[in-house]
Amino acid sequence: MLRKKVIVDTNALLIPGEFGVDIFEELERLGYEHVIVPEAVLSELDRLRRRPDLKGKEKRAAKIGHSLVLKYVHEEHDGCMVTINKEEEESGGQERERDVDELIVKMALTLKAAVLTSDEPLRRKLSKAGIATVYLRGKSRLEEK
Repeated sequence: MLRKKVIVDTNALLIPGEFGVDIFEELERLGYEHVIVPEAVLSELDRLRRRPDLKGKEKRAAKIGHSLVLKYVHEEHDGCMVTINKEEEESGGQERERDVDELIVKMALTLKAAVLTSDEPLRRKLSKAGIATVYLRGKSRLEEK
């Protein structure tokens, strides 16, 4: 069964800037029609691109990822639709990264969506929950598991 929705993690949005892979085109190639970016992921990406201690390739990748999401959200495309999910994190003082991961798992279960991530611990957690994952393979294309 081909899943039509996919949620993207922060590290997935760094892929275009780090490896030159158009993740939206690749997701469309895999049959995904709706890309969901949690607001918490977009905020995390925004924090990364604004960090004064982050330099070079990482900072550039964060800027590219952030601008790509906003471009795809605000412009019409023939390919997949990109939306920002406004669901808030339920975090108090816990680690942000873990909270975002938990939010992604919860959203994937609720929306019956796959998840695009390069985060190995998150991929294992998603796999145990029976959620399909999409990941970067060979630094050149996305693949489903």
